[in-house]
Amino acid sequence: MKQTFTNIDMIAYLYGESTPAQTEATEAALAADPVLRGELAELTQAQATVPRVRFNARRRLLQAIRNYATGPDLQLSM
Repeated sequence: MKQTFTNIDMIAYLYGESTPAQTEATEAALAADPVLRGELAELTQAQATVPRVRFNARRRLLQAIRNYATGPDLQLSM
């Protein structure tokens, strides 16, 4: 049976989010299919154009979340 790969499968492979079995199947298919290799190259290029964004929460916000998480609002009532 021939395995088909969707863009979602290829993106999961590209980001290292595929299972070991999926990774193995993808790599075997890439070795045998130049069209699939081209598609992966296009996805890799698209990934490189996505800007890297780093989010840092302010300390005051993190403290407010911690206070809420440990406050009486979240305590179990019996």
